[in-house]
Amino acid sequence: MHSEPRILAPTRDDLLTASNLISLFRLLLTAPVAYLIYTDHTWWAFGLCWFAALTDWLDGYVARATNTVSEWGKVIDPVADKVLVGTIVVMLLVRGLLPLWFVALVIGRDVLIVLGGVVARRYSTVVLPSMWSGKLAVSAIAWTGVTALVQWTTARDVGVAVSCLLIAVSLWQYARRLHGLIRQTQENLYQRQ
Repeated sequence: MHSEPRILAPTRDDLLTASNLISLFRLLLTAPVAYLIYTDHTWWAFGLCWFAALTDWLDGYVARATNTVSEWGKVIDPVADKVLVGTIVVMLLVRGLLPLWFVALVIGRDVLIVLGGVVARRYSTVVLPSMWSGKLAVSAIAWTGVTALVQWTTARDVGVAVSCLLIAVSLWQYARRLHGLIRQTQENLYQRQ
């Protein structure tokens, strides 16, 4: 009797899954997006930014649809987001389309989240996934960047206000989660003694 070959599902530690490759591709889009913004190719940059946003949605969809959510993906996806969005807001600052304080807030948020992730790693072996409040904050920041790029001032100003609110909410939720993780780890250690 002939049996079909068994196809093994990727483990949770696989790096080269389809969704991770999409995230890595988004990371590679950072250089051309930065170049197009810097050289004032507004509409090409606008289109490429929306394409990058599509890849952000697509990588999550593919990971869930193929059941290949991985620990690597939990790192690569937010890193690609942070590098791309951070680069975009810096290039818009260079072009005079976003204020310095807003760009500093966006970069500062990302630095705090990365530092929180490093601390969380000391208390857990599992990489904590992004939170929806963080995804919403990044979406608002992206909206702000795109509207700044095409110089739609009113929409940009609304985007700045919404981004600031969502940045505050996301930082509060990430801090709560980190505090809970630390407290739970300490309680577990206390119970073992």
